[in-house]
Amino acid sequence: MKEKLNKIIPRLFILTFAICSILIVFPTEVLSSSEIDPSIFIKKVSKSYTKKFCNAIGFGLSKESAMNFSLEENKQVFKKKKEINTINKELLADEIAISVIENCGYPLNLSGEKGILEFKNYYLSKDKD
Repeated sequence: MKEKLNKIIPRLFILTFAICSILIVFPTEVLSSSEIDPSIFIKKVSKSYTKKFCNAIGFGLSKESAMNFSLEENKQVFKKKKEINTINKELLADEIAISVIENCGYPLNLSGEKGILEFKNYYLSKDKD
């Protein structure tokens, strides 16, 4: 029995030393799986909004109706995501304006930087309501 114990104790010591050494050399960091890069989330929300808005315009809704519809639909889609409450509205508005103008700006008679700025301001005014 004592002989077995003499074999086990050094092995446990070596194993403990090896694990501690690895943890010191390669520090571990805790990463929450719920942490999402804000720019990725902004792109996801923007893509969803743009798809809904451009489809609504394609079905013949007015700019205001399409805006209201898309805002409400996106609120329903992302209401369970806690990131939506902390999202930077200015960055989101920029991303949405660029995407909308690129995808369906022609039917709205919006193009270029002027169109992007106009749509961004319109989006921000509607989002505040």
